[in-house]
Amino acid sequence: MSDGPWKSLPMRPHWKQVARRAETGAFSQDELSDAFQAALLKDAEDLPVEAVCRAVIPEDQGVLFRPDLNRLFEDLRRDHPGSKPVDTLVASLRDPESVESSATEMVISAVADTLHEVARDHSRAVAEHYYRKNGSSTVPVDRRLTAALGMCDFRNLASRVIAGPDSSGASSGPSKRAGLDDGPLL
Repeated sequence: MSDGPWKSLPMRPHWKQVARRAETGAFSQDELSDAFQAALLKDAEDLPVEAVCRAVIPEDQGVLFRPDLNRLFEDLRRDHPGSKPVDTLVASLRDPESVESSATEMVISAVADTLHEVARDHSRAVAEHYYRKNGSSTVPVDRRLTAALGMCDFRNLASRVIAGPDSSGASSGPSKRAGLDDGPLL
C-alpha cells in the first residue's frame, strides 16, 4: 500500500504537507488553509522583499518624488534569473495602478499578487500530480485546494512578509496534532 501521491510530489517539503492535508479528509478546510499560508510564508523567504522595501519605501517621508525603479528591476532579474516569483513581483511593481498608490501600498500589493500567483501555480501542480497518479479525479484535491486558496488573505500575508520574520504574527508552520485528544475536528 502506498503512502499517497504526496510522497512522490516533486516539491519542497512544506508544499508536500499542503498536498497531504488536501488529500486527507481528516484535516479540515481551516487546517488546510493554515498549511497553505505557512507554505506561502516559507516561499516568501526567497523573495527579495527587503531590497524592494529599501528601494521603494523612502525612510524620509518628506520625499516628493519616487526614485527611478528601472535599475532595481534590472538588478532583481539579474540576481534571480529564471525566477517566476521575482518576475511576477517586478511585473506587479511596474503595474500602472500601483504607481498611483503610496509606496507601502505598492509593495504590499505587489507581494500579495506574487503570493497569489505562487499559490495558484502550486495548487495547479499538486492537482495535476494527483490526477496523473490516480488516473482520474476521484480524489477531491483540486476542490479542497481551490477552497483553501479562496480562504487565504493575501494582503495580510504580504503585510506579514514585509514586516519580516521578527513580526509577532509570524508562525513557524501549520499547527500539528500531537495528542490523542487532537484527532480530526468534528
